[in-house]
Amino acid sequence: MTGQEPPTKPSGDDDQPPPDTGMGMTAVAYLISGMLVWGAIGLLVDHWVGTKGIFAGIGAVVGIGGGVYLIVRRLGA
Repeated sequence: MTGQEPPTKPSGDDDQPPPDTGMGMTAVAYLISGMLVWGAIGLLVDHWVGTKGIFAGIGAVVGIGGGVYLIVRRLGA
């Protein structure tokens, strides 16, 4: 209707998410991406050396370890 103003926000609400929003998804992303990246590097080493998946498995484990390290280091969990 004419002459009406839009509702105003309360003064304490500044539309910013809480500081810990998304930390769980960040942790999962670190684990999955570490496993995929280092597993792929392991596959390349497997192809180069001529083995069948040994280095891919080692790379996936190293990637998970790196993901856990990043979670503890960056997120302080």
